[in-house]
Amino acid sequence: MTEQDAMARLAAANPVPDAVVAGQAASSQARFLLRAVLARPPVEPGRPRSRPARRIALAAAGLVLIAGGGTAVVRALAGDRVPAPPPSPVAAPSVVFTTAAVLAQRTEQPGQFVHTGGTVGRIVHVDSAGGYDLIRVDSVQSVQPAAGLPGEGWLAVGDQGSSVRPLSARDAAAYRADGAPGADRLPRSTELRPDLAGDPRFDGAVADLPGDPAGAATAMIEQAATGDGFDLGGVRSPVPPDAQGWLFRECTRLLDTFTGVLGGADRAKLFRVLAGLTGVRTLPGSTDPLGRPASGLAYTAATPRYGVIDWQIFLAAGTDRIGFTQAVVRQPGPANSTLPPGAVQYSTAVTSVTRSDKP
Repeated sequence: MTEQDAMARLAAANPVPDAVVAGQAASSQARFLLRAVLARPPVEPGRPRSRPARRIALAAAGLVLIAGGGTAVVRALAGDRVPAPPPSPVAAPSVVFTTAAVLAQRTEQPGQFVHTGGTVGRIVHVDSAGGYDLIRVDSVQSVQPAAGLPGEGWLAVGDQGSSVRPLSARDAAAYRADGAPGADRLPRSTELRPDLAGDPRFDGAVADLPGDPAGAATAMIEQAATGDGFDLGGVRSPVPPDAQGWLFRECTRLLDTFTGVLGGADRAKLFRVLAGLTGVRTLPGSTDPLGRPASGLAYTAATPRYGVIDWQIFLAAGTDRIGFTQAVVRQPGPANSTLPPGAVQYSTAVTSVTRSDKP
C-alpha cells in the first residue's frame, strides 16, 4: 500500500475535518504520521456504555502452574476479571506466539546496529478553555546494538517532528478558543508506552530465566516483587492481582521493536511465555491499524485509574517483530473520564527497520 493509499484510508476514518484545526502541519508526511493513530472506526451513535464492573474483594493472588501436552500454562487466581469479547476464528494466540518463537530463533541478520523509525501517539488532556483532549503524535527514531552485541543505543521521541490534533469536534472548538497551541506548547513525554496499570517492571536478565515457560514466568514475577511487591487493593503482595495481564504487558514491552536489544534465543523465550498465558485472544482480520499484513493479539483488564483497557499488539506478517501497539479504552476511569469507549489512549507504529554496521 502506497503512502497516498494509506492517507486516503486514514482520512476516511478521521472525525475532524482538516479545516477546523488551525496551524496543523502541512506536509503530506506530517499528515500521514498524525493520522496513523486515527485509523479506528468511530463509536456507534447511541450505543450504550457498559456499566462499571462490580468491584469484589480480591483474595490473596497465587499462581497455579499447569503443564499439559508439553505446554506450560500460568494461571493467576484473581478476582474482578473483565469479560473478554468472543474469540476470533483466526489462529489461536498460542499458535501465533509459538510461530514467532520459531522465527526469533532463526539466524540473526548481518549488521551491528538496528535503526528503527516510526511514530508514537497519545491522548493529552488540556485543562484550559474548559478542558479538551488532543492527539499528540511524535516521531520516533532509535538505534540499538544488534541482539547479543555490545554497545549502547539511543531513543529519540519528537526530535524529527511533532503534531497535535483535537480528538473530536467538541475538542476542536475548545482548542481554537485556547489559541490552538502547537506541540511545542504542550506536555511532551519521552516514554513510548505509558504505564496505565501501575506495573512494577521486570529489570532482570532474560538470559537468566529458566528455559521452561512456567518457570520463566514465575521467575519474572519473583524478580519484579523483590522491591515493594505488587499492589493488591492497597496491600503489597508478592504476586500481581492479575499475573496473566502483567506478564502480557511485560513480555511485549521487552519485545518492543524500538528498544529491543534481545537476541533470538531470549526473544523466543519470551514468546513461549506469552504462548502459555490464558486470557489472550487473537484479533479479527489480517492487518494492523495501518492496513499492513499482521497478526493482532490483545488482553483486556481493569486498571485503577484508566478503567478497562484493551492492550493490543500486531506482529508484522512473517516476522517476530511488533510493528504496531495500542491501548484501547473500553471503559474510561478516573484519569481518562473525558474519553469515549473505543478511544486509543496511546499507540506506537514502526515504519522502518534497517540494519547497519554504523550506529
